[in-house]
Amino acid sequence: MLINYKKLNPVGFHLLKLLSDPTIRQIILFGGSSSGKSFSVAQCFLLMLIAEGANMLVMRKVGATIKDTIYASFKAAAASLGITELFQFKDGVRTIKCLLNGAEIIFKGLDDSEKIKGLESIKRVFMEELNEFEEQDYKQMKLRLRGMSGQQIIGAFNPIKETHWIKKRVFDIEQWHDVPMEIELNGAKLPLELTQVKSIRMNAPKTFMHKRTGEITEHPSDMVAIQTTYLNNFWVIGSPDGTYGYYDEQCIATFEHDRIHDPDYYNVYALGEWGVIRSGSEFFGSFNRGQHTAECRFNPDLALHISVDNNVLPYISYTFWQIDYSNDITIRQVDEITAESPNNTARKSALLVARKLKELGVNRIYLHGDASTRNASTIDDQKRSFLDLVISTLQSEGIEVIDCVGHKNPSVPMSGEFINAIFERIVPGITILIGEHCSASVEDYMSVQKDENGAILKTKVKNKITMQTYEQYGHLSDTFRYVITDLVREQFLSFSNRRKRNLYARDGVIHFFNPDTEYKYSREIVYAMPNANGKFALVQGRLCGEKWHIVNLMLRETSSTDEIAEILVRIKSPQTIIECAPAYFRFVRELRKEIPNVRAMNEVADVSRRIAATSDFVKNHLLFSERLLQEDSEYSLFMTNLLDYNRATGESIEASAVLSGFIQFVVKFQFSER
Repeated sequence: MLINYKKLNPVGFHLLKLLSDPTIRQIILFGGSSSGKSFSVAQCFLLMLIAEGANMLVMRKVGATIKDTIYASFKAAAASLGITELFQFKDGVRTIKCLLNGAEIIFKGLDDSEKIKGLESIKRVFMEELNEFEEQDYKQMKLRLRGMSGQQIIGAFNPIKETHWIKKRVFDIEQWHDVPMEIELNGAKLPLELTQVKSIRMNAPKTFMHKRTGEITEHPSDMVAIQTTYLNNFWVIGSPDGTYGYYDEQCIATFEHDRIHDPDYYNVYALGEWGVIRSGSEFFGSFNRGQHTAECRFNPDLALHISVDNNVLPYISYTFWQIDYSNDITIRQVDEITAESPNNTARKSALLVARKLKELGVNRIYLHGDASTRNASTIDDQKRSFLDLVISTLQSEGIEVIDCVGHKNPSVPMSGEFINAIFERIVPGITILIGEHCSASVEDYMSVQKDENGAILKTKVKNKITMQTYEQYGHLSDTFRYVITDLVREQFLSFSNRRKRNLYARDGVIHFFNPDTEYKYSREIVYAMPNANGKFALVQGRLCGEKWHIVNLMLRETSSTDEIAEILVRIKSPQTIIECAPAYFRFVRELRKEIPNVRAMNEVADVSRRIAATSDFVKNHLLFSERLLQEDSEYSLFMTNLLDYNRATGESIEASAVLSGFIQFVVKFQFSER
């Protein structure tokens, strides 16, 4: 078989070599998107199907996604090689048959690892998007792929979470060594520029006893991991000599945009590194891995603080902290322990902590954590609490424990806002750094989401083996909140009193319109509520580009419809919306005599929910007037009420209620315009 080298990417050459090596059992392709992983597998599978005449299996976790993804890639791969006429593509059953030898590539979805059966006639299995499979799926595949020499499993994925089972159960348990990137195919040594990838590694050989003869034998290296990025795809950056491939300027520009504006996304999808993709609704939205992690090693000259959360699933959480007062206040996370089963009990987890403390040479700690750890335990015969058991276990190991666990936990939304404000440098004189080696903590801080009330959203998942349900994220973040609010309690209380759980100023400021900029308004809307918790509230906004300039605000103690009508007629906006109960509908009809473009809208049932849903729009799309805030008493009164809104009690809800109504209306208007 002669293959035109201009048809393949670097990873394709490595695959052709490895797929022909019967000692290689597993090939793992990981890295960034647009790096040619899956397309190269498709090309090489088709070529091997012709050369060997052996059946192959391509799997995705969800079968419904196959037709428009990997199956389509195989069709495109055949076309790219100019060999389409050698195959029969059976779209209905998603099978590709080689017309030269009858061998097939079968495509299947998998939602249950027990469905992996009948693999004796399969030479190779490709698990596309390996990260979407469960660990049990992967294990079952390795067990059931047997009965034929040279059988192989190939997996491809983007490395997202450092705590993913692939990282923990595959990569981290092997000893790896680098493999030369220059390769020979059919006796010809290929130029390095054609085979260069980000990295290629092989696992170490293993020694074991022969099950029949009892002889000690050495099992050769059988797993290869190839890391690629878009820079290794000649159909993104062009070929080394510029004579083939394609330079995709738009794709490269997209990656460059992410590099500047979304480094976490760029780290995973461009560079192919382990990381976390952010959604935009994170509880610690201001935590930036690049800015707030560093090498944070234990300093024996500083006291050690440990914070604990006693949820047992997926693990009991301990984080280790030190605070340095030498230059302002620097709080550093120096370690973590995630005590999984069978160590997820008070005593066993405390023994893990004691072992760590002995390694550090520490015999005295300050213990912080969840107030509920003080609750009496029904499991313990002496009804001792989780905290009592942890402390007594540490003391039995020679550790002096100063109990700093409070009797009441800090407000979840407020403590989150406080930590975000520290990350944003709004709270002066305090810096927080997270040890870059604390991978579970970093992932938790980046992943945990906030709910509509600003608290931690504890999303539950189910372990498909044990069938136990637990909260995946948030426990390490809780230890984070407990210790920070303890270590700088005075600053936290001051912040709490000042912010009053303000929903809108999470970045520390209300954004103001700069009157010196050139602008042109394209729309004006007045939104009013005649009875916002017994008050008349009004917002007047003008649209400039994608921003709304808030040019007028009112909040008055009045129930007089005559006074309200007088105000609205005086403003005489091109469009006036009045959110009210049916009792005010007649008033709105009468108002149309003076203001033609006025309409009534029914009051919403759950104003608090609407306020929570629209809060991000306030920060991102509204510009207030700094001049009016200083000069107009009504404008200032409205803003004070807005910033004093308390989500828990509903106190000072009036300004937030009418502003959220205004936002909901303009969003609907803008959407309908599109």
